[in-house]
Amino acid sequence: MVSLPVCGAFVGRAAELAALQDAYRDPAVHTVLVGGEAGIGKSRLVAEFRTRLGARTVVAYGRCPEFGAKGVPFTPFVAVMRTLLRDQGVEALATLLPVRPALARWLPELAARSGAAEADTDRIRLFGEILTVLEQFSMTKPLLVVLEDLHWADDASLELLAFLVANIAEGDLFLVGTHRPADSEPLRKLIASLRRDPSVRLLNSAPLTRHEVGRQLAALRGREPEPGTIGRIFERSRGIPLYVEALDPAPEDTPAELSELLLDHLSDLSDQAASVLRLAAVAGSPVRHTLLAAASDLPEGALATALRQLVDQRLLVSTDTGYQFRHVLIRDAVYEDLLPAERQAMHSRLSQALATRRRKPGADRCPAAELAYHAHAAGELPLAFEAAWDAAAEAERVSAHRDQVHHLDRVLGLWDRVPEAAHRLDADRLDVLAAVVAACHRGGVVERGIAAADEALAATDARIAPERAARLHYYRAGLRNQSSGGGEDDLLAALTYLPSDRPTLLRGEILAELAAVRVFSGATAAENDARAAVEVAEQLRGDPPVDDTSPVTASSLRAPGAVATNPGGGVEAEDTAGADAARHRRHSSVLREDRSAASLAARAHAYLGLAAASRPDVAMTHFEQAHAAADAAGNPGTLLTVVLWETALLVSAGADEAAIAAIQQGLRAAHESYRFAEAAPILLVKWAQALTALGRWNEALDLIDESLTEQLPPLSTAALLLCHARIVLARGDDQAAAASAASAQPLLGNRRWARQYQIQLHTVQTEIAHAAGNPQRAAEIGAATLTADDLLAHPHEAWALAEAIARTRCAPMVLDSALARLPVTTAVDAAYRTSCHAVRSGRPADWAAAVSSWQALGRPYELARALLETGRAELAAGDRAAARDALRSVLGLADELAAAPLAEQARQLADRAGIELAEAGNRPATARPASISGLTPRELDVLRLVATGASNRQIAAELFISANTAGVHVSRILTKLGASSRTEAAAIARERGLLGCG
Repeated sequence: MVSLPVCGAFVGRAAELAALQDAYRDPAVHTVLVGGEAGIGKSRLVAEFRTRLGARTVVAYGRCPEFGAKGVPFTPFVAVMRTLLRDQGVEALATLLPVRPALARWLPELAARSGAAEADTDRIRLFGEILTVLEQFSMTKPLLVVLEDLHWADDASLELLAFLVANIAEGDLFLVGTHRPADSEPLRKLIASLRRDPSVRLLNSAPLTRHEVGRQLAALRGREPEPGTIGRIFERSRGIPLYVEALDPAPEDTPAELSELLLDHLSDLSDQAASVLRLAAVAGSPVRHTLLAAASDLPEGALATALRQLVDQRLLVSTDTGYQFRHVLIRDAVYEDLLPAERQAMHSRLSQALATRRRKPGADRCPAAELAYHAHAAGELPLAFEAAWDAAAEAERVSAHRDQVHHLDRVLGLWDRVPEAAHRLDADRLDVLAAVVAACHRGGVVERGIAAADEALAATDARIAPERAARLHYYRAGLRNQSSGGGEDDLLAALTYLPSDRPTLLRGEILAELAAVRVFSGATAAENDARAAVEVAEQLRGDPPVDDTSPVTASSLRAPGAVATNPGGGVEAEDTAGADAARHRRHSSVLREDRSAASLAARAHAYLGLAAASRPDVAMTHFEQAHAAADAAGNPGTLLTVVLWETALLVSAGADEAAIAAIQQGLRAAHESYRFAEAAPILLVKWAQALTALGRWNEALDLIDESLTEQLPPLSTAALLLCHARIVLARGDDQAAAASAASAQPLLGNRRWARQYQIQLHTVQTEIAHAAGNPQRAAEIGAATLTADDLLAHPHEAWALAEAIARTRCAPMVLDSALARLPVTTAVDAAYRTSCHAVRSGRPADWAAAVSSWQALGRPYELARALLETGRAELAAGDRAAARDALRSVLGLADELAAAPLAEQARQLADRAGIELAEAGNRPATARPASISGLTPRELDVLRLVATGASNRQIAAELFISANTAGVHVSRILTKLGASSRTEAAAIARERGLLGCG
């Protein structure tokens, strides 16, 4: 019997192994992705790394199946969760999760223990539960999660991986993924987005060197290879370890194709073992034993003998539930060697075995996607058609909407090739198209969704199906809003199909989205749309209609034709819990509809608040109602939406203290709902803007520095850089300000949706040029923007730019035109307008009005600048006492802000006028606090919380930072204090008296 040679020694890869170990030891790193071509030794590297870990370390493996990209959602993570379930037991797992957990869809044992998952469980809740299980498990034992073959991962699995990378904060948890570098576009995009993440390391496995090939051959043979052999095998294998193993027995006399090398080692297999190996190759790696047994024509004993031979010859490796090929290239070689008719026949045997198993009540059934794959490859199109429809329903059930689109597209592709297609699904082709549109809308598949909506609308008779037409327009509007197009026309069209006297969630959602579109474009109709949406929501909350099929409550698919299963291969939770689950769904349906209506009411009130921005009291009343409705909805996402728009209004209105309170509420909700990564960027920007406006510049700079270490969208990064530029410019560092502005500019580009920040950039550039002593150039920069046609849509930013131009005193005509047409909707707008008029008039009374405006808003820098101009105006009017008082106030404010240029201007003006300002204090500029024991003020904050026993996630929620950032701070504290643990760090802090510092 000839076995495929296996090198027991670990050859080469010393640098990669050391990098893996360094990453594991670095507390700031929790994820490593290992890339390399097939056969290069990625799995061998990970296996060697595993042997270097402690005996207590638990390793949970998840492998992506070869048809995974268009197959079963979350396959690798289901395997990981089942490993932890076996290790911990269902009771221990249940204690970590809420009643009726989302994970019950994956784990039938959990469904039986804690109840079936809620029907409307969202994806973030599922992801949060998985994160909780992984983190809590790793608090008791080190946990290594290995995800193999990520190039075959389905979209849902990649989204979950991205979520985990962004949110892991607790325990001894380490993720390792392997992938081929060029096989998956979605994976390439994910890796590109992770390159800047300090918690992620990317490794690439290079081919073995000539010397390393020699060491591998020596290990395989147990002796040094003959002269010349190393060079020949190195050239033929290209340094790929698997090919070195295959070439070793006969480096001179082997076939030309490397795949044939692998087949050479199968020649001594028994006929039965060879047939099982071929069936396993068609089934895909890994393959369940139950599937092989059902599809094979061998008796149980003969099958066991054949499998034992394949395992002994190192062609297959045993797993918990079956087998996998030792290397996928072996599987590929076996599969490619089959004749087309042989492949089709084996796919047919597998599909029939899968279909039979799915029909057995109570059996551990397979996912429909697996059946669809084999039936399609077997040419059994009706079976593939129905299975793809069922697979789409299963994907929708776990919010894997991109996977759902793949399955629905297969249904559409087979529609004309399957007899009685509509009868088989109890749905017509237009139903399937509509389901594609809904799935694309929910999964963010923009181009495919728009194309499907175009086709569906062309096939829809709005006179017969007005609600379907309205829903399709609604979805297309959302998809177009995610692209370069706009959705307002679709929303208006959707409204025409729905009677105004029949309130439905669909009509309310359309009105709310229309209000959102119009409020940000400055349209006055936004308030009417938002008010109408509120009325619909309130009517629904009082009497929700039972036949409402709006996108909030309706599934995009009808009940699937075959028995539903879950993606983990187990019984769906509804089957496990039986009638109890059905009764729960009936009793909770009204509650879900009421919560959906409450969510609509919350968003509609928020848009009403934005539309009423010029009437602050009215606006805040609407936001109070929005908060109440969000509480009733019980949906953290809805609360975050309300907070996001509320903070935007508060900051633009100058209510900065209130804005900070709302921001902190939003960040806390983001932590609690695992939405920090998606919600934090804009909230952090608004926080930095509020701190900047309030003159709390040291806090602002700390926040900016900390936030820029996070993975932020380009727009958020640019906005923070502009805040930084304003502060350092006011403190006299023109070069740093110019550098921040220059860094922000390419991040903003010419995108229409970034317009408000583009105006802010031009304001900063105007101020930089003016500070550099070139007021004419400053005026030119600002005037080019102030004369733009779209300025009226962004009045708050435009007023700040107008005031910057006014101070140059170089563009009076442009300024006059802007003052005449810019609307004043907030107290901040009014203060800027007052300053502009004061610049033009130069009268002390006008500057006194500007001083009063900025004082009322609590904005010290703008107040100090107005006081400086007041001093100048009073001197011109001959009132030296008033000038002295104003200039002394400037010094006091400038000292508090560390705004040295402003203080210097006040002193120079006083010196020229012969005014003594000595009693103003001349305090040293307020600098950012010095470190204590080498710890920054933020690290002292973190240390105090560490001393209370707070976890990283608790620290993050308390300090409104990400959990990753909290972990980085803790690591730095341990290093600076020379502590080996959090407990030791707390003891050192108490000994040194650090807990009361700061």
